Amino acid sequence: MLSKHLPSTRTLQCFLAVAQELNFRRAAELLNMSQPPLSRQIKALEDMLRVQLIHRDTHRVSLTTAGEVFKEEAYKFLMGLDLAIAGVKEHFHDVCADVVRIGLTSVINYRLIPQLNALVTDPAFTGGRPLERAWSKHLVERVRSGALDIAIVGDIVTLTADLTVEIVGHEPMIVVLPASHPAVEKTEVDLAELGGTPLFWSSRSDNPAFYDKCERIFKGLGYTAPRRLEPKDFTILLASVAAGEGVALCPQSMQATSHIGVVYRVLQPKLARRLSIDMQVISRASEARPAVRLKVETIRAILADKPS
Repeated sequence: MLSKHLPSTRTLQCFLAVAQELNFRRAAELLNMSQPPLSRQIKALEDMLRVQLIHRDTHRVSLTTAGEVFKEEAYKFLMGLDLAIAGVKEHFHDVCADVVRIGLTSVINYRLIPQLNALVTDPAFTGGRPLERAWSKHLVERVRSGALDIAIVGDIVTLTADLTVEIVGHEPMIVVLPASHPAVEKTEVDLAELGGTPLFWSSRSDNPAFYDKCERIFKGLGYTAPRRLEPKDFTILLASVAAGEGVALCPQSMQATSHIGVVYRVLQPKLARRLSIDMQVISRASEARPAVRLKVETIRAILADKPS
């Protein structure tokens, strides 16, 4: 039965992007749209439901209690729709055999990896379709559901029977310091030189595999600095570091983002290798289409040549 009182899938995608990023600018970038129409979509959804889903002020964006509940339901609905569409295509659309849907993690600044940037902006590789950009965790579930065929993610996937996981490169981690921190005098920094300054650190639920790897390394080196939850927005993280509230670790490719009062320093080589992010290409283990395997091989070849 049709109803005029149901939100469109585009509206749900807009809401989930904001709910994921907790930042309208980044959500708009993920959706390849500008912020004003995104804000209008959210306002229209709240008007339709007659409930506030998102709280927004000059400092932060957060979900209301209703927003948290609706986020889970909207996600389940879209995942179910993705599964239905993927099932129909698999069984009835042989003509789609050459269509390969690709996702790219938003954790790594791919623009600073020339070979990868050239590849994902080449219409001959993408088929003229935009790549889906999101957090690695979300992309993994999209591949599992059949909504995506390939995703390039950052050190998140533990090998399971339903996925093929290939490590195709590494992204070193660097340290972000307040300009006043003593360690800025060093060209290479060790964890011991960070002292007891709090570390802005992600929640384990964001990326259990990488989180656990780093925590094992921290423990082995006796690094016990207090943790502070890392802001989702990188510019807010930099502002917090500049204010002297803590230090942070980030992928090397993110250092192009400048901020007054912040200094980037490389880690000592041995530590940098241990804390590097494995760049993984994932696809479904059951995938047999030559077009998908060709894309994976192309990505592997490109990233294998990535400068260290």
